[in-house]
Amino acid sequence: MKHPSLIIKGTKSKRLDGKKIVLAMTGSVAAIKSFELCRELMRRGAEVKVVMSKAAEQLISKDMMEYASGNPVITELTGKIEHVELFGIKGSASLLLIAPATANTISKIAMAIDDTPTSTMATTAIGSRTPIIIAPAMHYSMYKHPIVQENLVKLTQKGFIKLVQPMIEEDKAKFAGIEQICLECERALSKKTLDNKKILIVAGKSYEKLDDVRVLTNLASGKTGLDIAKEAYRKGAEVCLIHNEVSGLAFSEVKAESYTEFFDATMKELKKGYDIFICPAALNDFHTEKKTGKIKSDKGVNIKLLPNRKLLKEIRKSYPTLFMVGFKAETVSGTKLESAARKSLKENRLQIVVANDVKKNPMGSKKSEVLILAGKKKTRVKGNKEKIASKLVAAIQ
Repeated sequence: MKHPSLIIKGTKSKRLDGKKIVLAMTGSVAAIKSFELCRELMRRGAEVKVVMSKAAEQLISKDMMEYASGNPVITELTGKIEHVELFGIKGSASLLLIAPATANTISKIAMAIDDTPTSTMATTAIGSRTPIIIAPAMHYSMYKHPIVQENLVKLTQKGFIKLVQPMIEEDKAKFAGIEQICLECERALSKKTLDNKKILIVAGKSYEKLDDVRVLTNLASGKTGLDIAKEAYRKGAEVCLIHNEVSGLAFSEVKAESYTEFFDATMKELKKGYDIFICPAALNDFHTEKKTGKIKSDKGVNIKLLPNRKLLKEIRKSYPTLFMVGFKAETVSGTKLESAARKSLKENRLQIVVANDVKKNPMGSKKSEVLILAGKKKTRVKGNKEKIASKLVAAIQ
């Protein structure tokens, strides 16, 4: 009979479907977050097998993690030789995720000391070249110990592990965000169709100040751009995202608010050399001369709107061979929408254009319906922003 906890498996996505992830928990107080991490991996389709150290068991119960994963928890190695079954040359596990990872465990793995189930599984996984991800969590003074840092460098530079950087605050190296850890697992287990590609993405909306308290903007959420960045990262790309939020995820981020800030940040970043440029951003077409102070609200105000430079045209002028993906928001549908998209494709010499009818699917909506034109190929996609991002990234490959 299937464990009742498995009902959530694949409810968020199928990206980890068919993958078995071994979640090894060591003796950091951050072990209390491993419960939700386990559940999130399952929501993405993974089967999760939990391994707990004796120290971890003092912080969270084995029964709780069995409930979380729907599988019996490993607390010691037995005659079943669990480490070989999971991580031997023909092992059944896809990935070893050590989260949280203590200084003690990190150093043991670096020295190939196998006196716990986790360190023995790590040694076996390294020998069989099974991917390993670690998410450290400890006091900052322990994390900055020179030997601990040397051991992390040894493990990462040799390619044995992928390190998910901790959040440094309150004198602690805190457990990374669950979304970030899950994204790293998805990247490790995805086909690297964009490996060695540098992708710059401009997303979100710009703000033009009318006075010291008011702005001119739009209803765009920026979610499409963020989902494109995550999907490209999963596929192995080196990603930089220019937007007005901070996601705290693994890729590089540049914050911008006004159109001028977006424009300048984009042109500066492109000088570093990129293979692909994607622009789902809803940047203002106009700006105005900002008034000092606050415009009085007791009478009407005339605001003069001045056109902004066209970002895509300026980029194409400076980078004639750059692979570019543009977005076209219109209030028309059907053949008229396609005609507008093809016009943008030609005028800006784009490789791909994504068009949507914002009258039918208002800006900021969680779901949308878009037309993707890639040369002569035409694809219509209807669904949430993640689905649209996945289809677009697939069209780039």
